[in-house]
Amino acid sequence: MITEEQAKQYLQSQGIDNVPDFILSAWVEQVNTIQACLDANYPASTALLIQCYLLSLMAYAQSDKYLSSQSAPNGASRSFKYKNFADRWKGQFNLLRGLDTEGCADGLIPPDPTNTNFAGIWISKGGCHG
Repeated sequence: MITEEQAKQYLQSQGIDNVPDFILSAWVEQVNTIQACLDANYPASTALLIQCYLLSLMAYAQSDKYLSSQSAPNGASRSFKYKNFADRWKGQFNLLRGLDTEGCADGLIPPDPTNTNFAGIWISKGGCHG
């Protein structure tokens, strides 16, 4: 099972550091619901990676801003950058898919926010004008 501290460390390594504790706690609880499936199908290291990648997808689904630099405490300075969100999402999704071949995380993966396919009904009315 992934801990909140491990989750926080991983998300911070990905530049995601402004997650409220109660949200992080809820994400970790959700991710840990697939532990039995992970234990049955993967070594502990692979299971932990699957959980980390799933957490990052949950975080990415909420924002595309990430911390790009941070200075020393004496003159604290932070820079944020907006990376190509679709690339970040697809990269993490592919890492998760590559590891979770048994589909343990399928039910928890957020919908792809980069999917821009739209469906609709087109109605036209025509007639002859004579």
